Amino acid sequence: MDYSLLIMIVYIFIFLFGVTLIRTGLGQSPPKHVRTLVVNSTLHPFSGFLVGFAATALLQSSSAVMVLAVSLVAAGIIPFRQTIGIMLGSNVGTTLTLEILVFSGETLGLLSMGAGILCLLSRVRKLFLPGTILCGVGCMFLAMDGMSSWGQELTGQGWTDWLLENEGMSAGTAVLGGTIIATIIQSSTATIAIGIQMYANAFIQLDHAIAIMMGANIGTCLTAVLAALGAKRGAMQTALANVFLNVGGVLLFLPLIGIFSNVIMALAVDPAAQVAHASVIFNLICSLLVLPFVSPFASLIERLTGGGGR
Repeated sequence: MDYSLLIMIVYIFIFLFGVTLIRTGLGQSPPKHVRTLVVNSTLHPFSGFLVGFAATALLQSSSAVMVLAVSLVAAGIIPFRQTIGIMLGSNVGTTLTLEILVFSGETLGLLSMGAGILCLLSRVRKLFLPGTILCGVGCMFLAMDGMSSWGQELTGQGWTDWLLENEGMSAGTAVLGGTIIATIIQSSTATIAIGIQMYANAFIQLDHAIAIMMGANIGTCLTAVLAALGAKRGAMQTALANVFLNVGGVLLFLPLIGIFSNVIMALAVDPAAQVAHASVIFNLICSLLVLPFVSPFASLIERLTGGGGR
């Protein structure tokens, strides 16, 4: 177990190294038209929502998109307030699982690393910035894939069953279990799959599977918090806003989880489809509820963290 812990620490250092590379690349004063495009595309909360949705649907990793958002704030390219729309869209985009069936985190990591190294080896000076960012993204994906594989090895030792398989388990306990598992394996998709499998085999009920899904959303916030360590105040504000949004969504739905489960059962019969529908509806409603109130929400985060920040 000590050896496994050492491996996990190595993955965390690779992840943080990737984040540093991304910050370095973004801090190299990108061309004015690129900076203008990034700023303008996230200027309005709804356009930021679309950017977050599209990026997460493409990468199938809300954690990766949130790390990029934190890095943009840390590099001073966009202010903290413009990342809220991105994180709302990211929460919805992560419910699309088609891309993850085609590409694994390892494949995306290797592709990014390969493209980044080619850019850095090139004598074209303009390719240094994208090359550094691509290498950072590659390190980040490889680290997250490694952490996910490490965590999934632990699932074979029965600890997930011990954590979740309990006839008297409450929905709140299931949320906590989902949060812990997603924090360890750093994959909300894998955590939800565990919940679906247990529900399909009648170990838990639908409301518990939905609660695990909601907890998984909270658990994957860790990567954004790690990425914000040592950065400007605005970067930590972005990470904390992501935590607050996901925790707030769970607190909103948890008292209504019985009603929510009944609605979901009316929509589908297949266990996997039921939990998938629940994930889409949960994330979509939470994001749309906050979208009109981005400015006051941002002000709240700024007050809680001691002022504004970029």
